[in-house]
Parts: sequence; structure tokens; C-alpha cells
Amino acid sequence: MSYIKRLVMHGFKSFPKKTEIPFTQGINVILGPNGSGKSNVSDAICFVLGRLSIKSLRAAKASNLIFLGTKSISASKEASVEIILDNSRGSFSIEEKEISIKRIVRKNGQSIYKINNKTKTRQEVLSLLAQAGIDPKGFNMILQGEIQNLVGMHSEERRKIIEEVSGISIYESRKEKSLKELEKTEDRLKEIHSILRERTAYLNNLEKERKQALRFKKLHEDVKRLKASIIYSDLNKKSKELERINSQISQKGKEIEKVKNSIASGEAEVKNLNSKIDSINSKIQDETGLEQEKINREIANLRAEIAGTNVRIENYENKLSDISQEKAELKSSIMEFGESLEELEILGEDKNTISENKLKEVSSKKEKLEGLEEQRKRFYMMKSELKSLAELLEDKTNDLQNSTNESDFILKQIESLTIEIFDKKSNEEKLEKLKISLAEKRDSLKSLLKRESEIERTNYLNEAEIENQKNLINKISKMDICPICKNKITPDHMKEIQNEIKPKIDSLKKQTSNSDVELNRIYQRKDIFEKDLEQISLEISKTEDDLSRISKINDKTLQIKNLQERIDRAQEEISNLNKRKKNLQDKLRSLEGVEKRYETLKIEVEEVSLRSQENVDSEISFKRREIDRIRISIKELSRNNLDLREEMGKIKKIAEEKQKSLSKKRAQEEALSLKFKNLISSRDSFQTKIRD
Repeated sequence: MSYIKRLVMHGFKSFPKKTEIPFTQGINVILGPNGSGKSNVSDAICFVLGRLSIKSLRAAKASNLIFLGTKSISASKEASVEIILDNSRGSFSIEEKEISIKRIVRKNGQSIYKINNKTKTRQEVLSLLAQAGIDPKGFNMILQGEIQNLVGMHSEERRKIIEEVSGISIYESRKEKSLKELEKTEDRLKEIHSILRERTAYLNNLEKERKQALRFKKLHEDVKRLKASIIYSDLNKKSKELERINSQISQKGKEIEKVKNSIASGEAEVKNLNSKIDSINSKIQDETGLEQEKINREIANLRAEIAGTNVRIENYENKLSDISQEKAELKSSIMEFGESLEELEILGEDKNTISENKLKEVSSKKEKLEGLEEQRKRFYMMKSELKSLAELLEDKTNDLQNSTNESDFILKQIESLTIEIFDKKSNEEKLEKLKISLAEKRDSLKSLLKRESEIERTNYLNEAEIENQKNLINKISKMDICPICKNKITPDHMKEIQNEIKPKIDSLKKQTSNSDVELNRIYQRKDIFEKDLEQISLEISKTEDDLSRISKINDKTLQIKNLQERIDRAQEEISNLNKRKKNLQDKLRSLEGVEKRYETLKIEVEEVSLRSQENVDSEISFKRREIDRIRISIKELSRNNLDLREEMGKIKKIAEEKQKSLSKKRAQEEALSLKFKNLISSRDSFQTKIRD
């Protein structure tokens, strides 16, 4: 009988450190005060022997079996209990003197079992313990209160316990297990008997099939021999049919040659038309485009030159106006100097009135000076306004030029897109019709293919059936006894069978012939549908491209419309600004000599204020010299006026010539535009021919 030799605990309940308790054979007693952990030793034995009930180990959950730690000792990570049992008498099946059983529990509640330091399952541990009659739930261990329960038990329950302790119960359980295995074996025998019955029937069927296979082998050899004769006969027929088909092929070859010639002539014509279209496109791009660009550049240059000439004419007119105004001012100055000279001469004769006249003249000249001061302020304000107006006009002109350039660029893009359009009548309705037509053609082709497949399958079945019927006749002709009526085969009997089978074969051949005719029609229609599908797909692709280009043209036309509105607004603003500029220039021209008049009058006021009897004579002589100088200036201005008018006449003649040249260039531009339209029309007609 086995007994416990040692119990080793580490981290289990109140044993934080590794604790080993030795036991001897016989009675062993553990003594100690209350709370010293005596009960934890019995719990450790129950735990290591595989008891699962945590409550019976006096804990709420498995992690509570691990030492939780104190202030001086840290908590353990896991709890382990190892029990070493004596096996010197061979109580266990393992051939070792000592049996070590170890159980480890971790904080997550997982248990690990080991036998002699090899990891095992709980069931393997229980099986090993059962060999020595040890059960973790049995009465190998009698805990507190269990003796009282034993005394109070019913006699049958007490008998079971005694049987279990004495080792009788294990034999009873083995007996029950053996009986259950016997029942399973009987059930298995019944299954095997049924399988044997099935296999016997299967073997009988195999025997029949073997006999049939041997018969089939003999018949197969007959079939091969008969097929050879049939193939020879068919070969002769096929040779004749081959000759007929070859004659048909040669005839069809001639027809194909004719069709190829017509296709080649059509392709040559299409190629010729395409080359003409390419030539027209190159003319449109090279000749018309370059020539139009050249004319546009020349027109732009002529416009710029005419505008420059008009500006020069306007400058000459302004100079003439300035000369006229200056002459008028000089004449007015002569009159003023004349009046002043008369007054000075009178003053020179009458010396007593100098002071009175001086006061009157100073007062009068000061009033004039104040008026000139106002005019001078207005002159500078207008000059400043004219400067800002010129800057604004320059900005508006630049904006107008940019808009015009952008509009011209978009127009060229529209022309390029127009050249690339395949059909100008392309629209969404046409595209939708083409797509519907494509879908219908595809559906028709699909139904044709389906019908073709059905006919080919029917023909194959008919040919197979014809072959079977012929083989049947040949087989029967080689037999002695008819397999149908079990009578001896005679020539009359064969004739009767042939008369019965021949109508079926003729009917099947007729069906096959009709199917072949229908198949030929289907092949022709299929070719037509495939060509139509290819043509419609090409048309759809071209129409979609045309719609894309037309959409781009519409977008660019809308851009040109917006740009034209901007150009019109800019031109209107420039026109208004030019009017304001001209108005300001006219006003400035009228006030142009105000600074000079102001300074002159200012000097005169100073002279009059300083006038005395001594300097009257010198002033008179100065006035006379000034009048002579002004008269000389007037003569010089008159000569300049004549020269300017002559020069302006020449410039006007040049402007007229340039205007005539501009008209000619515009006429050339219109002719070129007409030529461009004619080329586009020719190209469209060629494209229509290609489509036809």
C-alpha cells in the first residue's frame, strides 16, 4: 500500500516560502496553535490530488489560494503544491520508487498538473491515483464533520462507502463499463451483419456486371469490325461529296473574288476620298490658316497705323488750335500794351495825374490777377484729373486688348474644333437612336447564336441516331437469333427491319438537311449583323466625339459672348473716357496761357506799384519794344500755322490710302473666309460619300 512521503508547498495560502513537510509510514500528527495553518495542510493535500470544489478548500475563488502578501512579504505570483507518494510495492503502473504529483494554480484561475515533472491532464492524474485506490472526493481523506455524516447515513449509503473504502466499488464500476462495451460490441456486430448482406448483394451484382462486360467486350469487337466496313462505305460517299463541295468551293471562290474586287475598288475610292479630305484639312490648316493669320496681322497693323495717323492729325489740329489761341492772346496783348502805352504817354504829359491813375490801375490789375489765380487753380485741377483719366484709359485699353486677344484665341479654337467634327448634325437624339439600334442588333445576334447552337445540337443528335440505326441493322444482320422477337433471322425478317428503320433514317436526314439550310442562312445573317454592329459602334464613337466637340464649341461660344459683352462695356467706357478727356483737353487748351498771363500781370502790378515820373519814359520804350516783339511772334506763328496745315494735309492723304488698303484687306479676309467655308463644304461632301 502506498503512503505520502513528502508534501512541498510554495505560495499556497499561508505558505509564501517553499515549505516541505516529511511523512513516515504509520500515523503522523501535525500540532500547532489556532491560526498556525494546520487546516491549510489538509487543503493542500486535497488541492494537489485534483479536487475542483474551491469552497471545499475554504476559498471564494482559485486566485484566493495564492498567498496575498503582507507588509514585510510580497504577494506570490502563483501557488504550487507537490506530493511525493511511495511506489516501492508497485501500486502505480509507473516503474519508479517515488511518484511526484504537482499542481500549480495561477492568478487567472488556470491549473497545471504534472506527474514526475511532466505536464499532464487532470484526467491522467486521476487515472494514476485510481490505480492505488486514491480518489480526491473519496474517503481516503476524512475531513471535519464527515464522521458525523457517516453515522447519520442510511445503511445502503454506508454500505457503498464501505465498499468504496475496501476497493470493491472499483470492480463494480469496471463491471458496468464492461457491460456497456459489450452492448456497443453487439450493436457493432448488427451493423457488420447488415453491411455483409449489402456487400453480398453488391458481389452478386458485380458477377452479373462481369458477365455483361465479357459480353460487351465481344460485342465491342464486333462493332469495331462492322464500323470499319461502314467507314469504308462512308469514305466512298464522302469522296463523292468532297468532289461536289470542291466544285462549290471553286464557284464560291469566283464569287468571293468578285466581291473582293468590288471591296478593293470601294476601299480605293474611300482611300482617294480620305486623301482628298486630308489635302483639304492641310489646306485649311496651312494655306487658309496662315493666309488668314497674315491678313489679320496686316489688318491689325493698318488699324494701328490709321489710329496713329489719326492721333497725329489730332495733335496737329490741337497745335493749330493752340497757335490760333496764342495769336489771339498775342493780339489781345498788343491791344493791352497799346492801351497801356497810350495811358503812359498821357501820364508822361500830365505828371499830376500819375498817382491817381496808378492807384486805379493797381486796383484794376489786382482784380484781374485774382481772376487769373482762380483760372490757374482750375487749370492745375484739370491737369491732375486729365492725368488720372489717362491712366484709367490706359488700363481700360489694356483690358480691352486682353479680352480681344482672348476672344480671337477662342475663335481659332472653335475653328479647329469645327474642322475636326465628323457630322455637324450630330445630337443626343441621333446617339440614342444609334444605341437603341446597337442593342436591337445585339439582341438579334444573341437570338441567332442561340438558334445556331440549338440547330447544331439537334443535328449532332440526329446524326448520332442515324448512326445508331445503321449500326443496329448491321448488328442484327450478323446475328442468328433476333434479340427482339427471339426468332431466327431470315432475309424477309431483315427486309422488314430495314423497312421499319429506313423511314426514321430518311426523316432524320431530311431534318438534318433542312437544319443545314437554316444554318447557312443563320451564318449569312450573323456576318451581316456583325458588320452592322461594327459600323454602328464606329458611328456611336464618332457621334460621341462630335457631341463632345460640339459641347466644347458651345462652351467656347458662351465664353466669346461673355467676352464680347466685356469688350462692348470696355469700348463704351473707353468712348466715355475719351469724351471726358477731349472735354478736359479743350478746357485746358482754353486755359493754357493762364500761367504766363498770371506772371505777366503780377509783374505789371509790381511795375505799376513802383511807377514814378522817372521810369514812365523807360516803361513806354519797353512797351513799344514788347509790341514789336509780339508782332514778330504773330508772324512766326502764322508761318508755323501754314506749315502745320500743309503737313496735316499730307498725313490725311496717307490716312486715306491706309483706309483704302484696310478696305481691300477686309475684302480679302471675306474672300478667304468664303474659301474656308467652301473647303469645309467640300470636305463634308467627301465624308458623306465615304459614309455612303
